[in-house]
Amino acid sequence: MNLFSRSICFFLLLSVLIGCSNSSDYRSLELVSKRLIEIPIDAETSTSWLFTQIYKQDGEEYLVYQDLLRTDPKSIHFAHLGDISMSFEVPLSIEGPDGIGHLDGFYVRNLDSIFVLNRYAYELNLVNSSGKVIDTYRLRKDESNLVTSEPTTLPYIQNFAPVINLGKTLIIPSVPDQVPFESDYKGNLLTIELDLKSKEIKYNLGFSDKYIESGFWGLHLEDPSYTVNYKDSIILQSFPIDDRVMVYDFDLRLVKSPSVFKNYYSNKFHSLPEFTMEPSIFYPHIYSNPRNNAILYDKYRDLYYRVMTGPHPQETIESMDNSSWSQGIGNYEKPSRKIMVFDRNFEEIGVLELDKNRYWIDFIRVVKEGIIISLQTENEDKKVFEIFEIKI
Repeated sequence: MNLFSRSICFFLLLSVLIGCSNSSDYRSLELVSKRLIEIPIDAETSTSWLFTQIYKQDGEEYLVYQDLLRTDPKSIHFAHLGDISMSFEVPLSIEGPDGIGHLDGFYVRNLDSIFVLNRYAYELNLVNSSGKVIDTYRLRKDESNLVTSEPTTLPYIQNFAPVINLGKTLIIPSVPDQVPFESDYKGNLLTIELDLKSKEIKYNLGFSDKYIESGFWGLHLEDPSYTVNYKDSIILQSFPIDDRVMVYDFDLRLVKSPSVFKNYYSNKFHSLPEFTMEPSIFYPHIYSNPRNNAILYDKYRDLYYRVMTGPHPQETIESMDNSSWSQGIGNYEKPSRKIMVFDRNFEEIGVLELDKNRYWIDFIRVVKEGIIISLQTENEDKKVFEIFEIKI
């Protein structure tokens, strides 16, 4: 082989090596559809849902949900994932001796131990399967429900931030009562640690230093998501526009803060220079940022999923006027929807992109068969979900 041929071979080999080093190490991921689930909706139930939980009882899985209807009594619905005829409801009185006042989220520990939140009363009611109030827990250190000069936090249960059960204590997600990043709100004021025996509360799991130093992102991008891995006895806190996840042990001590999918975050986020609710500034800022909607732990496959919504298309943002912001962006082109997958050691595996015109990602949940994702439908008589197996 002459010198020229050797040079060509060396160049080709070098090109291959460089190409491999720059290419993704991700394994091939595939979402394989297993089946559809149709949950019928009656005239006294809404298709607009606030919160969902997967509950397992005697080997049977239920999708538990609450809707947004303002009725008395209200219900927590248990939809059986295998046989819809096995579904049932737990009734909840709003007024009276067993009145909960308001339903702003729940956590089902078992059928005779259901915690329901009355957010603006700062109360967590413990009810049984008949809706009888067994106990009530105060989620604020003082007796006032008014804004005070003292730092307080508002309990805020969401699909991306469920209640975490640690046995003797509950970790309840919350938001600052006032503007984030002002004075004391840089501290630990993002969860309420409730001692179920003493009924004492502590504030915990606040903003990370890195997150605070990044600037002000806007109220809709300040709420972190949470998940729990009982196998490893850790809690994960995930900020909406941060490449890192905060890993805590069950004593709520920070163990590590690994960076995941950094290439999806670098130089792709921008913050507001200062707090403002001016629609022409605030909403374009919010919609031009991608965000993490939830982080989930899959105990059946030892995987973590990080659900991400991309930024809205620039054409969408530019075409909206001030009157459109309050009406939402439902009639405009939707942003991309992705599921990031990483293993139990926080190593990246790959990214799955969903059909943004077919699926919602707000109600993604982990079940024994795989993951359950809600379909977009305007049918008022049913909610439709699809169960997928993730193949690696």
